[in-house]
Amino acid sequence: MNKIITSGFILFFSTITAADTKNLLGRVDNVANGDTIIVIDENKKRHKVYMLGIDAPELKQAFGKEAKAYLDKLLFARNYQVKVVIDRHTAARNIVGTVYASELNSTQYSNINGMMVMSGYAWANPKTSKQYVGVEKIARNKKVGLWEQKHPQAPWLWRKKQK
Repeated sequence: MNKIITSGFILFFSTITAADTKNLLGRVDNVANGDTIIVIDENKKRHKVYMLGIDAPELKQAFGKEAKAYLDKLLFARNYQVKVVIDRHTAARNIVGTVYASELNSTQYSNINGMMVMSGYAWANPKTSKQYVGVEKIARNKKVGLWEQKHPQAPWLWRKKQK
């Protein structure tokens, strides 16, 4: 249990130091849903960013609108300024990465992906990253966010039923 709590602590209070990683700096122009944002860079280019390692409920799914609103709230509190550590690009050239944001006048970055899982607004998605699996267990045990529901349905299962 201490290992999980420690990893949660490190997750939220880590500073980005990877020098060889590609990053996108910009301002969030739109929160599309609970795990997708549109970021505008310094050249005014728009980038669609899928948040690595998490899967939030779809907008038409139970808790989908709440997940989107919570992500918007997290980013608003940080003036919508973000740093995205890019993991890869999709075939459509969209970005898959980890979104970080800092409070004004702070050098400490918060891992927004992890905060979505820790607050119970997204599932960890171990198919893309195992980083948030322990964090999800904490949220489930605390029964926060979507874990307050009796039988929350994972987004990938919900999407499958919609086909």
